[in-house]
Amino acid sequence: MSHTRRQFLRSGFTFGAALIALRGITSAGSESPAVGKKPGAARGLLFDDADLPRIRANVQRPEFREFWDFMTKVDFAAEEKFLTQELRFTNHITDMSRAQVIMLRSAFVHVITPDPKHVALARAALGKLLQYPRWDWLRDSQQRPVAVMRGAGTCIGLALVSEWLAAELSPEEQSAIDRGMAIEGGPSCYRGLYDMTHHDEAGPWSINVDEEGLPPISVARWPHILDETNLRIVCTAGLAASASHLQARNPDVEKWVAMTRDSLRRYANGLPKDGSFPEGVGYWDYTFSHYIFALELLRRKFGIDDRGLVDFPAQARFTLEMTMPTIGHPDDCISIGDSASAAGAVPLTWIAREYRDANAQRQLLQPNGIRPAWTTAWAAIWFDPSVPAQLPPDARLDRQQALGIVISRTGWSQTDTVVTLRSGNPVNHEHADRNSVIFTAHGERLLNDPVHAAYSTKDPKWLLRQTEAHTSVLIDGKGHVYHDGRDGTNSSPARATIQDYRVGPGWMTVTSDATDAYRRADLPVSLVQRTLIYLKPDVLAIFDRVILEHALPVQARFQAFNEDSAAKVSTTDNAGNGFFIERPHAGLHASVKSAGEFTIVVSQLALPESSGLYPFAELRSASATEHTFLTVSSAAPRGAMHGAFAIVHEGNTWAISGTHRGQPVQVKLVTAATNAAPAITI
Repeated sequence: MSHTRRQFLRSGFTFGAALIALRGITSAGSESPAVGKKPGAARGLLFDDADLPRIRANVQRPEFREFWDFMTKVDFAAEEKFLTQELRFTNHITDMSRAQVIMLRSAFVHVITPDPKHVALARAALGKLLQYPRWDWLRDSQQRPVAVMRGAGTCIGLALVSEWLAAELSPEEQSAIDRGMAIEGGPSCYRGLYDMTHHDEAGPWSINVDEEGLPPISVARWPHILDETNLRIVCTAGLAASASHLQARNPDVEKWVAMTRDSLRRYANGLPKDGSFPEGVGYWDYTFSHYIFALELLRRKFGIDDRGLVDFPAQARFTLEMTMPTIGHPDDCISIGDSASAAGAVPLTWIAREYRDANAQRQLLQPNGIRPAWTTAWAAIWFDPSVPAQLPPDARLDRQQALGIVISRTGWSQTDTVVTLRSGNPVNHEHADRNSVIFTAHGERLLNDPVHAAYSTKDPKWLLRQTEAHTSVLIDGKGHVYHDGRDGTNSSPARATIQDYRVGPGWMTVTSDATDAYRRADLPVSLVQRTLIYLKPDVLAIFDRVILEHALPVQARFQAFNEDSAAKVSTTDNAGNGFFIERPHAGLHASVKSAGEFTIVVSQLALPESSGLYPFAELRSASATEHTFLTVSSAAPRGAMHGAFAIVHEGNTWAISGTHRGQPVQVKLVTAATNAAPAITI
């Protein structure tokens, strides 16, 4: 949602990373007893003493070596100096986060391998957290604290530490935790969820006046904006933690449990039914780590089994669909929006364990082992090595997701080919990327989508969120509608629609209309339409039609991946009828035909050199009211020859013929007199 959340996510060892959860014993969808019966009250919040031998065995596995090194190789002097001399009570974004990390890391290590030094450090961090006058940096319209990010995380952390260090904490420390949870923790989480649920009635939120370290954003509309985003679930997890910690000791617990369940249900009801996740695969990990945490607390402490709200195996199929491993980047993903890596280990380990899901297990056991180290505390607890690891029998090479994302691939290895078109509706964490294309082959991103866009408008790399940084169409150098970032990285009004989608033996075609998205940017468009023709494994044709109300030039950009400074972009000849994109392991050759005059140039995004170099090839169609052009590209391993294609245009008919690496190509495309999708013959 915002730059601040990205900092929270990347703070090394977040609350989500420290949480421990185990497989429950009831079946999904079972009847839930009343809260007051407390059938699971004798159980630990997330694990029991009998589970410790298994947990200890898991952290010694090779997959968890990096995680356990991080957990145990602590610079005690540096951490103590931070807590005693450097921590600022007006900084929740970085300082409170670091104190939370210190506390939970040392508490968890002590649970696994008892160590008085870790106990002392955890207690020191706990003491500092309890001294914070507020647990979050947000306030509601009545200036009361609202817990969404730090406040919810504090509830989660304190509940866990209260249990994990129960034998080491003094009665005064335990009482302070209880008071904090009862006075601020539970009420502020409840308040946040109430305002999100009733956002049409809620007044504007604001930021604490003395808060440090925040980008210049407005949170006034956050009750409305957050209602359907992953931060609703973080807040929900904090409320579940408060209810579980104060179970039977606070008159509001039953109300908190009811709100927790309502929030989980509301969120689940808004998800696509095919298991896809609107905010992207990276945020699926963050969201469902917290969602599962809340489910586990409800089940273990209150005997409430709400696992049936979500089709978790379908979600694991979605995370598989979004994988796009490349050479040197086995955790690469289809990076639409802010997603930058494949799904993390936390929810996948739980899904594998709960459902004996071989697909989830396979995603975990890739060559580099379980994914990013900062999420593996969950995974070390949930991981079950007895679950088989294999592709699901219903894994599909061609997929049209409910999100409007179309994916066509040859497989799931690092050298397989993946083609993606981004159509669909607005979502949180999106970019201005309607009708943009990603093309990977032979281990390389050949047509790229930005991977690390900035979350703050003050950072030059905010440009990476715009249409001009994507493999997309520009109208007179301008992209489609987006937003100015004043509320964070929320959704825009931009929409695109799939007009036609077909698959056959070895091919896929799709047409998407993004006219609405460009029209909302006050551009004089009557049609902005893109058609892909993908002939597996290595030939991709992109057909663009743009119709304007008055004459303007149009551009189509083809972005190269250059985060490692290893890309080279060039035109193919002096006539300017094509371009090359070369990467260390593969290359792309493109030939272009247009109904009007055009040129091809090589340029780069207007960013300071310190932000990196982002080269692209650009087709520039001369000023006119109608623009139609066809770009036929081929992929091949580095050093291999590319085939030659003849592109013939007569009236409303376009024909492609040729051969590439032994693959014959014969395609005819006929445009309609209306704005309908073209007719394609393969």
